[in-house]
Amino acid sequence: MTPVADERETVAISDYRPVSPLAVAALVLGICSAMALVTRFAWVVPLVAAAVAIAALADLARPGTAKAGRLLALAGLALAVGFGAQAVTGAVVDRWITSHRAGAAARAWIDAVRDGRAAEALGLCGAVVASNASLPPDPTETNVEVRRLERFIQLDAVRAVAACHATQPEVTSCQPLGTDDNAWTVRVALASCGGGEETLRLVVSPRTTAAGTTGVVERWKVMAIDLER
Repeated sequence: MTPVADERETVAISDYRPVSPLAVAALVLGICSAMALVTRFAWVVPLVAAAVAIAALADLARPGTAKAGRLLALAGLALAVGFGAQAVTGAVVDRWITSHRAGAAARAWIDAVRDGRAAEALGLCGAVVASNASLPPDPTETNVEVRRLERFIQLDAVRAVAACHATQPEVTSCQPLGTDDNAWTVRVALASCGGGEETLRLVVSPRTTAAGTTGVVERWKVMAIDLER
């Protein structure tokens, strides 16, 4: 080997810097942060990725450190922040939209009762509420639906809302129940209806139904109604 070639090889070896393992880990975790968009259980991944990326940048910035990987660490940090922010923003927007849908479903039921459209209100109810207005099997009964509607009207919660008439009761809270069926609890103050300190509690939940050629349609149902005193 000539002296010139030997000198070039020595310079190349002296310029070599190992890649920081922390920087590589930060990039991998930054990519894995995309899982936060799928499930909230993965929200911890962007936090870990950001922490590892910051640790990698701090390690690379130490005087005398002969390591490469700053761009990898910065990329991992950017991915972690981007995916994490997108996941949180998406969850907040989704919660806001769903809460408004739950509140609208509760108001639709309340308005139907207030306006005397009891049959429509009963149609907005789920199986549990409807069963409270059901009648025992009676082969001699000819007006089952009429009797069922009469029993529905006599439920305490329905009578309390019907007393509102032209008064619009105030929705005081709308909170998720945290169940698998995405149910929400809506509370309505009945003080303006002469209900004193009574509060109407409705549990509403979305239900998907087939709608012919249009595909699947989401309809909210009132799954439970009761009065809180």
